[in-house]
Amino acid sequence: MARSLTILAIVIAVATARLTKSESPKEILAQVNKDSFGNSILSVLQLQLATGGPVGEIQILLNNIASQLNGDQKKADKVHESDTVAFEKIIADLEQEIAYHQSQIVSLSNLRDSTTEALGEAEAEVRVVTSDIANNEKSFADESATRQSQHETWVRKDAEHVDQMDAIDEASKIVQHLQAGVAFAQLKSRFEKVQAKLMESKHALFKPLINALTQLASKVDNKSIIKILELLAQIRQQLVASRASLLATEERQAANWEVQSSHLQEEHKRLVERKAFLENSIVQFKVTIQEAVEDLEDQTLFLEDAEDSLAIQQRWAAEQEAQYEAQTFEREQQLEVVERLQEVLTQKLSAASEFLQVREEVF
Repeated sequence: MARSLTILAIVIAVATARLTKSESPKEILAQVNKDSFGNSILSVLQLQLATGGPVGEIQILLNNIASQLNGDQKKADKVHESDTVAFEKIIADLEQEIAYHQSQIVSLSNLRDSTTEALGEAEAEVRVVTSDIANNEKSFADESATRQSQHETWVRKDAEHVDQMDAIDEASKIVQHLQAGVAFAQLKSRFEKVQAKLMESKHALFKPLINALTQLASKVDNKSIIKILELLAQIRQQLVASRASLLATEERQAANWEVQSSHLQEEHKRLVERKAFLENSIVQFKVTIQEAVEDLEDQTLFLEDAEDSLAIQQRWAAEQEAQYEAQTFEREQQLEVVERLQEVLTQKLSAASEFLQVREEVF
């Protein structure tokens, strides 16, 4: 066991010296000798050689050390290979996760931006539709008031025509009674009422009739009666025609208003439905934007975590790789030392003996 430790110490000491193959045995041993621990080992080796210890035993120990170093390297290679595969899998998974989060961030950002744009358009359209509804309602109210005024005018004028026709009919009856021989005095009261009623209308159509009736009141004759009856018939015919024209106008205006009001009401319904749809869309847009913003925050955190994990894994892998390379380099150096010592102790034993004989003794 002591000899094994001695040989291992020599190996370590020589590895520390970082030897090159171009150095001579004496240079190799001189470098070992400069190290205090290596100096002690060489002293032990010097003592062993001085007492005639077998060199073959030392060679066996060196072979065992070389075998152990090679075994350790194979184990390290296997572990390194396994770690590399695991690391590459972890890196690939993390890179895939990062790509997914980045894709989600882009998608959510586009969703947020496009929905924000749609929200602005919907809000602008709501303002336009609201104004259109107000204009529609105002138009309906104005047109409805106009139609109501038209109808009231027709009712008033139609009533006037009825009253005028009634007055004409009454006047015709009175004149016919006079023609039949009824005394004017018997009809005077009815005559004066009809005359007053005709005068109240102030219609230019009645002026000739009023004058004729006034003359008839002072002098009743058959010729005047016939003339008045003809005038009454003409006036009544004109009143009937005028009333029919007013009724046709009323019916036309009523039909036009029915069509127009229907269009205004349909437009109002469409605008109200459009406004309700836009307002509902605005609510949904705001919810979508809020959810997109929250999801963006989550995805950003997930991305940062994944990137941090990737950086940690990369640092760990770099450290493991550096450690593996350093240990591999160290084993290679140690194997080289073992080979050089074997060479020194076999082929150049005399040179080693000479060096040990002249070296400074340190015990």
